[in-house]
Amino acid sequence: MRAPITISSLTRADIEAVIEIERQGQLEPWTERSFLEELERLHSHMLVAKLNENHHGVGDEPQPGCIAGYICYWCVADEIQILNVAVHEKLRRRTIGRTLLAHAIREGCERKARVATLEVRKSNIAARRLYEAMGFRIVGERPDYYEVQKEPAILMELTL
Repeated sequence: MRAPITISSLTRADIEAVIEIERQGQLEPWTERSFLEELERLHSHMLVAKLNENHHGVGDEPQPGCIAGYICYWCVADEIQILNVAVHEKLRRRTIGRTLLAHAIREGCERKARVATLEVRKSNIAARRLYEAMGFRIVGERPDYYEVQKEPAILMELTL
C-alpha cells in the first residue's frame, strides 16, 4: 500500500520530526547539529516526504501533515552522494524511501550528475534490495566503517 505523500525541501521546522525518525531506524543517528550543518552546506540537499490529506492512517500511524521520511544527499561536480535516507517505522514498505531516492536522483540528473553513490550497512538487507531494485550495483566495501557494531559498509553506485 502506498502512502500519499508530498516531497518538499527540509526546513528547520522539520528537524525535530526528522530526528525522531532518525532515532527509530539508525544505529548511529545523526544529531540535530548534523542536520543543521547540512542545511548550511551549498552542495547539500535535504528533502522530506510529508503525508498529504489523502492519507488515512490506521491505529497509531502518523497523521496527514506529518513527516513520513527524508533524504539527505550532496551534488558535487557530476556526482550525487546519498548520505542518509530514512522512513518512519510505521510507514515502511510503502514506496516512501523509493520515492525520495528517485526524486533525489532526478534532481541530480537535472544538475548534470552522471553517477549516484551511497554506502549501506552490510546487514541492511532491506535497503540493499531497494538500491539494487533501483539499479545500484555493488562496487566495493569499507571494513569496519560503522563504529557501533564494527560493520562494513557496502559501496554502491548507479550510472545515470
